[in-house]
Amino acid sequence: MEFAYVRVSTTTQTTDSQISDIQKSYPGIEISTDVCSGTVPATDREQLSRLLDKLRKDDVLVVWWIDRLGRDYHDSETTIRELLNRGVTIKTINQNMTFAYSGNDMQDMTTNIQLTMITAMAAAERKNRLASAEAGRQAIKQDPKLWAEKFSGRKPNMERKAKIIELLEQGLSVREVAMKVGCNPSTVQRAKKTGFLYT
Repeated sequence: MEFAYVRVSTTTQTTDSQISDIQKSYPGIEISTDVCSGTVPATDREQLSRLLDKLRKDDVLVVWWIDRLGRDYHDSETTIRELLNRGVTIKTINQNMTFAYSGNDMQDMTTNIQLTMITAMAAAERKNRLASAEAGRQAIKQDPKLWAEKFSGRKPNMERKAKIIELLEQGLSVREVAMKVGCNPSTVQRAKKTGFLYT
């Protein structure tokens, strides 16, 4: 049987792109989804732990990429090798790779080497992303002006607001004003009601 697994870190993120990519190649496949931090070990994730218990010899597990299957390099590799030893085949959408043990020592050794390299690279990429994000946050905190610019919100477009008010005073409808100014009707309504217009 074929199964798929997807994960996102928070409820503000969406699994849509992962699911869409998987379903293009595997329409109708059963998909398990977790919403949890990537720092949570594989066996502590509600849906993944259930799926790991379900998978049997000759089953296929599809993931967008192998970094979905563990907390870090060691956790991902341990999870993957346990499944391969069980006779499960793992397929990835990103890079279109297949991992399976054949029973041939040399082939399986090559698979293990590939897994070690790929899981290590995935872990390094994740650490680099986190370090880059943290460096950006620290830079913003150390520069009050930059912090204000980033989080103060969008500035009112007073010129456009004046144009909207002028057209409304001429008797044009909200929709007509929106078409002339090149904005959404909701923007016109907001300018009319609150006196604030955002670009």
